[in-house]
Order: sequence, then C-alpha cells, then structure tokens
Amino acid sequence: MTSHAGIMVVFALFISVVFATLMRDDPVEQLRLGARLFGSLVLGGVVAGWLLYALPL
Repeated sequence: MTSHAGIMVVFALFISVVFATLMRDDPVEQLRLGARLFGSLVLGGVVAGWLLYALPL
C-alpha cells in the first residue's frame, strides 16, 4: 500500500481513531465519531483531488 490513496486512507484511519478516543468517553460515541471523521477525511481528500485536477496549475 504505497500509493497516495492508500496512505491517505491509513492516515485518516489513525487520525480518526486518536481524535475519537480523545474527544468521547462512551465507546459507542467513539465509534460514531471515528466513522464520521474517517469518512469526512477520505471524502474531503477525494473532493480536493478532483478540484485540483480540474484546475491545472
């Protein structure tokens, strides 16, 4: 998994696990927040990639 997309997914996973653990006490809330953060980070990365693809510099 040395592609930029794979590394982005791994990074999003680690960040969402750490933030969810720090911000919520209940395991169910941690899981919900972690999933929401993970989805937001991955989707945000894909959207940013497509925007930058459409705007060549």
